[in-house]
Amino acid sequence: MNEKKKLTIEETFALAVQNHNKNNLQAAENLYKKILKTNPNYAGVHYNLGIMYKELKEYQKSIIFYEKAIQIDPNYTLAYINIGIVFKELEELQKAISYFKKATHVQPDYPDGHNNLGLAFLKLKEYQKAMNCFQKTIQLDPSHASGHSNLGIAFKELGEYQKAISCYEKAIQANPHYARVYYNLGNILQELRELEKAKKCYEKLLNLDPAYKKGYSGYGNLLLKISQHNKGLAYIRKGDGVVRFTQNDVKFL
Repeated sequence: MNEKKKLTIEETFALAVQNHNKNNLQAAENLYKKILKTNPNYAGVHYNLGIMYKELKEYQKSIIFYEKAIQIDPNYTLAYINIGIVFKELEELQKAISYFKKATHVQPDYPDGHNNLGLAFLKLKEYQKAMNCFQKTIQLDPSHASGHSNLGIAFKELGEYQKAISCYEKAIQANPHYARVYYNLGNILQELRELEKAKKCYEKLLNLDPAYKKGYSGYGNLLLKISQHNKGLAYIRKGDGVVRFTQNDVKFL
C-alpha cells in the first residue's frame, strides 16, 4: 500500500484553519504548531494562534503570538489591531491605543484601525479624539455601519441627541441587520419620549438578536411606560431585572 501523501505547509495550514473554523481547537492547535516546527517564521500561523488564544481568553498567550507575528512581519495590520483589542479587553487602554495607532500608521487607509482607536478613546471618555477617529473611519468607508454607530454613541454621551440619532440612522442604512444600533437608537428615542418609534427599534433588535439581554430590559421598561405592565416585567426579567422609571427610581425584581 502506498504511503499517504505528505501534506505541504500550505495544505497543513488550510487544514488547521478548517479545524479552527469548526471549533476543533485542539486539532487546529496541533496543526499550527506542527507548521512552526518546520517554519517557525510563518507569521500567519502565529497570528491565528493569537486569535485562538484570544477566543479562549488566554490573553497572555494571545499577546505572545500576536507580537511574534508582528516581529516577523512589521506591516501586519491585523496583528496590531487584534493585540490592541486584547489590551482593551484587559483594560490596558494606553497599550491598546499604542497598537491601534501603529495599525493606522502601517495602513492609514484601513477603516477598522481608526474605528478601534476611536473605541479606545471612547472608553477613556476622550470624546473629541474618539469622534475624530470615527469620522476618519466614515471618510474612508461611508458604508461603515460600526463607524456611524460609534460616532452616534459619542454624540449621545455629549448630549447631542439629534446628531446621535442621525448617526444611528446612517448605520442602519449602511447595514439594516446591525442589531445593536437599534438598541442605542431605541434608548435615545425612549429618553425623548418618542415611545412608538423606540418600541419598533427594540422589536427589530430582538428579532435580529434574540440573545441580547439589554434589548429585553430596554423593551420591558418601555412597555411599563405605555402601561403594559405584565408584559413589561416579563421582558425585564429576561434582561437585567432592573426597572427604570427615572434615574432616581430604580428597583430590582
